[in-house]
Amino acid sequence: MKTEKPNIVLLQGPLGPFFADLSNALGGLGTVTHRICFNRGDHHFAKADHVVKFEESAAEWPTWLENYLVDQQIDAVCCYGDCRSYHAQAKIVCDQLGVCFVALEEGYVRPGFVTLEQGGNNANSPFPAKFIAGVTEGKPPIEPTQIAGHFRFQFWFAFLYYVVKDWKLLGYRNYAHHRSGNGVLEMLAWLRGFFRKHLITRWRERGLARRLISAHSGRIFLVPLQVAADMQIICHSSYGNVRQFIEQTIRSFATHAAKDAHLVIKHHPMDRGFQHYGGYVRRLSKAAGCGARVTYAFDLDLDQIFEHTAGCVTINSTVGLQALEQGVPTITLGQSMIRMAGIAPAQNLDFFWMNPGEVNKKEIAEFREDLIVTTQVPGSFYRDRQVAATGCARQILRIVS
Repeated sequence: MKTEKPNIVLLQGPLGPFFADLSNALGGLGTVTHRICFNRGDHHFAKADHVVKFEESAAEWPTWLENYLVDQQIDAVCCYGDCRSYHAQAKIVCDQLGVCFVALEEGYVRPGFVTLEQGGNNANSPFPAKFIAGVTEGKPPIEPTQIAGHFRFQFWFAFLYYVVKDWKLLGYRNYAHHRSGNGVLEMLAWLRGFFRKHLITRWRERGLARRLISAHSGRIFLVPLQVAADMQIICHSSYGNVRQFIEQTIRSFATHAAKDAHLVIKHHPMDRGFQHYGGYVRRLSKAAGCGARVTYAFDLDLDQIFEHTAGCVTINSTVGLQALEQGVPTITLGQSMIRMAGIAPAQNLDFFWMNPGEVNKKEIAEFREDLIVTTQVPGSFYRDRQVAATGCARQILRIVS
């Protein structure tokens, strides 16, 4: 018999206890929560009215989930990262059954926001079509939450999750993780990133932004890289990996950009300990005959560089929106929200170097405001989490009501 209270299923969340906080917040609003755990790391952080283990093979997941949603009369399924295999299949099952599918993600506008949408995120988001049609939500502006210093919390949660995930107790031997790695490798990578930042790049790149601006102001093309394991690259681009993107960009720049243009390739801060493309960039640049016109950096202040940038090249990074807000013409080479919404027109990369175009800052401001009120929730997944948990719970309840 159907209960009067909404039944909400939580799948995998951000690394750490955020989905436990969300479960508490949902319970406080009168819902019944179900947490489905896929591995020991999920189970360690799980808190809900019903904590359930999925221990079958990945092939059995869609049928298992369909049975669970029907038997428990579930109203909504919520997850973090709609491109993970388990979550993508859950979306299909939800659509077939008419169950609400809610996807969370890091904030499209950062810091101070997290993302929550019904139907999917990024290239799967319904927002661009709504923006084009002029049917976005006309709610008052939302201010971000002032949260700083969450990195150490994120590091600790990631380390703990991966250590516990690989602890083969309580079953889960059939679990297929969406990325490689284990607790030891995660810890070593985060530590490598810490030392790389504080012992190497901090000194090596001191004054780099000033030198770039002094020598190349107005002729800089910025290329912000994304995390190597970013699902937006894997699922929403034609690139097999970041290296392919780097190669195409450098070869195109060498052939088609003005000879006084300068290419700045910026490493993603969250990938600092996992990847290093410095040697690869140098070899490609030298082979393409533009070695002196390419800089690879880790810690450039983007706000400082934007003012002197002629164009920005990205796959589908959220930096693209930041660049447009600063008036920097931007091309996205993968499926991205700004491209789908028509504010970063599709162009040929070879053509872009000499003809980056202009930015309609009024349209960008309207897009940003609509994006925030429609898809963003103030808060953080990692520090002072209750702010985001309460906001997300209210949004989920509004969706299922």
